[in-house]
Amino acid sequence: MMHMKGAFDIVDLLLRGGAVALNLLVAVQFLRWHAQRFAMTAGSLFAVSIAGYGLASSGPVTDALGLPSEALVIAAVLASAFFWWFALALFRDDFAWRHVYALPPGLLLVFYGMRQWSEGPGRTAGELLHQVVVVLLLIHVVSLAVRELGDDLVDSRRRFRVVVALVLPVVGLIIAVSELYRLRQPLPEWTVLAQSSMLATLSLAFAVWTTVIRQNLFVSSPSATQPRADRLGPVERLELQRLQSVISKGSCFEPDLSLGSLARQLALPEHRLRRLINKGLGYRNFAAFLNDHRVAEAKRRLADPEQAREQVASIAFGLGYASLAPFNRAFRELTRLTPSDYRAQALARHVDSGNS
Repeated sequence: MMHMKGAFDIVDLLLRGGAVALNLLVAVQFLRWHAQRFAMTAGSLFAVSIAGYGLASSGPVTDALGLPSEALVIAAVLASAFFWWFALALFRDDFAWRHVYALPPGLLLVFYGMRQWSEGPGRTAGELLHQVVVVLLLIHVVSLAVRELGDDLVDSRRRFRVVVALVLPVVGLIIAVSELYRLRQPLPEWTVLAQSSMLATLSLAFAVWTTVIRQNLFVSSPSATQPRADRLGPVERLELQRLQSVISKGSCFEPDLSLGSLARQLALPEHRLRRLINKGLGYRNFAAFLNDHRVAEAKRRLADPEQAREQVASIAFGLGYASLAPFNRAFRELTRLTPSDYRAQALARHVDSGNS
């Protein structure tokens, strides 16, 4: 029996050691890239925190390390917040840091303190509140992954969205249930090996993904100013011409236009149209592609003296927006002005040029 337990412990340590090494490799790889710095930093922090979790969740390791193991535990506590940061920067092309994003890791540290230095109900409350924050962060990450899946034009990011949507809820539920179960009684011995096996498998998958993806997955700007048709073959260039012809005739102003409906207009599979817009025109998101064309037309109409009395809402509806709010938001993101301010400035320039 003791021999079996010794073999069990060796396998567990080997799996954890492999997971730790893979995550440290991923952390270094993220830091070596010079693309979107926040995404790279968040990804590196997440990988380090998972390495910390792999060590901190092992009884023999924490017993051997003693007090320094607390640093590993704190890193593990923050893993869900770091992954949330990483997902925000990865899935949102318009990501910008906000101070509120520092709140979840702060709460996780507070609840960790309650777990460590409180007794009885206080400790239980700290553990429960910790799990609530983790679950809410995972739910938000899954919603981010699913929300714009149809509009995402970057193939590697689309695949990662699907993996996150399918795997993350399962992994998060397993971890949350095991942590809550451990409040009442020790986990069965077989769960230790199951945990290290899952950790090693997911770490390997994450390491492979970060190795094969290209750095252009992590860029800040969702739109492009120069066509990149040289990256397409002859047949795709002809299809790109068809796409540009359809767009020039006003297809992008249709209400509720989706990638699928546009693909049907062109008699193209969605994945081919996605590649045309991404590789040929440089867009990473279908909504950004539509907004660029719609806002360009809005600027033309707002600057036209003959349309000076047309309501801004009417222009928005005529360009395919379902309401005024998304039009105003898209216009401001691309011009740094509200539609009304842009019109006032454009018409003022027109009057000045007429008087000169």
